Amino acid sequence: MLDGYIIEELRRREAERQRQERQRPQVEIPLHRDDDDATDRRSEKDEPASNTEGGSVVTIDF
Repeated sequence: MLDGYIIEELRRREAERQRQERQRPQVEIPLHRDDDDATDRRSEKDEPASNTEGGSVVTIDF
């Protein structure tokens, strides 16, 4: 068994860590917008050149 001093020290450290975690700034990312019309937010250069559906290639270089 651990001594009472060690248990209290662990509790104090955990409480301090949780307090610091709550004080850390957080960014809330919106899940959706009120206007779901995605075509209004797109720029013209993002539009495909033709009306055929295409794909995208994403290259990730580690």
